Amino acid sequence: MISNLFFTLKQSINRLIKEDFVLAITLAFIIIIIGVLIGYENTRVMPITKIIGNTYTGEPHNYLKYLSNWDGPIYLTIAKNGYDHLYLVNFFPFYPLVVSLVHKIINSLLDSGLLVAWLSLIGAIYFYIKIVKDYFKIKSTEDIIKATLLFILFPSAIFFVATFTESLFALVSLGAIYYAMKNNYKLAGLLTMIATATRVNGVFIVIFIGLILYFNKQKIKDVILSMTIGSLGIISYMSALLIRFHNPIEFIKTQQNHGWLQHSFLNNLVHISTLNLLFLLPVIVSIVYWWKKDKSFSIYSFLYLLIPIIGGQFGGFARYALMVFPVPLMLYDYTKDKQIAYNIILIAFSMGWTYLMIQYVGGYIGG
Repeated sequence: MISNLFFTLKQSINRLIKEDFVLAITLAFIIIIIGVLIGYENTRVMPITKIIGNTYTGEPHNYLKYLSNWDGPIYLTIAKNGYDHLYLVNFFPFYPLVVSLVHKIINSLLDSGLLVAWLSLIGAIYFYIKIVKDYFKIKSTEDIIKATLLFILFPSAIFFVATFTESLFALVSLGAIYYAMKNNYKLAGLLTMIATATRVNGVFIVIFIGLILYFNKQKIKDVILSMTIGSLGIISYMSALLIRFHNPIEFIKTQQNHGWLQHSFLNNLVHISTLNLLFLLPVIVSIVYWWKKDKSFSIYSFLYLLIPIIGGQFGGFARYALMVFPVPLMLYDYTKDKQIAYNIILIAFSMGWTYLMIQYVGGYIGG
């Protein structure tokens, strides 16, 4: 009787875990808990940096304050005070807008920012699972988890659990990509519109969904409509900048205050750090790998190579590389029948994720 009960319980759990949303919640919960625990231990072991501005000081008694460093406090400041300084306009508005709305219900600004990021992470994982299942035609829960781990344990995925835009951007971008693959051009356009209001590289998603729809032989007028809808996010932000600061592209000009558009790519390539090189290489490999298999993936990866080429620096490239979704998809595609290679990559990713999390919560790196 006990064995029958155990078997029935096991079957029920297996049926439950096959549900994509439940699996997304489970994986997100695990990665958040690990991030919180590693962060807490690090604050006890490694001294916090004394550099002003690298760590969050707005809520000194909040247990989770170590999850909002570098750009994290800036987004929280915008959520609280709006764009009260021209210096802030290169930080796009949708994430801080959502945080400010949640803050009307939750007293803590930090907790509001983390809640938005964590709930968005669930949605991002959910759409990643949907894409993996449809693209690779897999049904096995084990294979789905294997593919998804390469996404959520990508070393710079530590920013998914912090007060950054990464989780929200991944949610709407992956949603847009999924619906574009399903030829739902209207919904793909609407989600892309949010992406372009969340991060400047949202314009890459506009191009990506256009390519997906085009290669899926969607009507040209529908492709154009979807891309036009997707562009409304950044157009709206540019309109707001025109009204407030009399310059619709002020966010580009302001980037110069952060070291962008001031140096040549070749000069920075010579002095590239080992960390940035480790993130640059898989992006380049992805461009080559997908060219014959899926040109939309290859072109999308190439767009991220333009960031350091045009911008003249590698600042934050680890976070940009996280948004190159074809990279973890490539790694799964290559290793799905090569268990040893998969294990090596997963171990390397896990070690990199842990190392960067320890460095981040101490305020030493921000992307």
